[in-house]
Amino acid sequence: MASDTVCCPPQAPRPKVAHPVSQKSGYEAAGTYEKVGDFDKVYVTGPEKADHAVVVIYDIFGFWETSLRGWDLLANHLTLTIPHKLYAPDVFRGKPFPPERDGDKELLKKFFETTAKISDRLPEVIKFAQHLKKDYKTVSILGYCWGGKICLLSLATDTFHSGATCHPAMITDEDGDNLARPLGFYPSKDEPTEPVNYIAAKMKEKPFAKECDYVLYDTVHHGWVGARADLSDPENRKQFDAVYQRLADYFARVNA
Repeated sequence: MASDTVCCPPQAPRPKVAHPVSQKSGYEAAGTYEKVGDFDKVYVTGPEKADHAVVVIYDIFGFWETSLRGWDLLANHLTLTIPHKLYAPDVFRGKPFPPERDGDKELLKKFFETTAKISDRLPEVIKFAQHLKKDYKTVSILGYCWGGKICLLSLATDTFHSGATCHPAMITDEDGDNLARPLGFYPSKDEPTEPVNYIAAKMKEKPFAKECDYVLYDTVHHGWVGARADLSDPENRKQFDAVYQRLADYFARVNA
């Protein structure tokens, strides 16, 4: 497995992050927390019976309310077309980045070197997918921010049938070069322009190009569908709903 220096080179451009994590609104999640594979805590949402699964990799804030809302919405959309069950493993093992320390660069650096160390977490995600593949026709992956990087690295292998990412972090040209499975690619206005354009161009060159999908959500910020979503903002809410419908359409099409 590649080292963190290779996975996440220091020169990788960072997204602009100006929006705080969202406030709690009392949303009641539709899913349940279960023990699945090697993870004691996995958020599971979707119909009881499904032939397809999606592994969801959260952002650094873990099981945040707006993230749970989005996963439930995606599962509901997919139930109307091709039912998928969503599995979000607690890859941080109960220790997400503390929101009250948001912006603390030293703590974030330490977090990425320990709890969120990609060269440690990526093999665990791949192993989790292998566990699910015994029970489903297809297993795909969906990642946000830090989880988006996990998604892109995973799609350099044949582990997943397909994948999608919203506002991925630490993206580089190599993510496009190494892409080996279909990708739904949905960056925000805050992701670095050059690697976004490079990955989008590379998707068109792949033998599976027709199975890929790309939209730049240039009216919303990094994190608009994850923990940094501001659903009181009309444009954020509009594009939050829009991308979850697009994700559902994408997974239904590519996994048909």
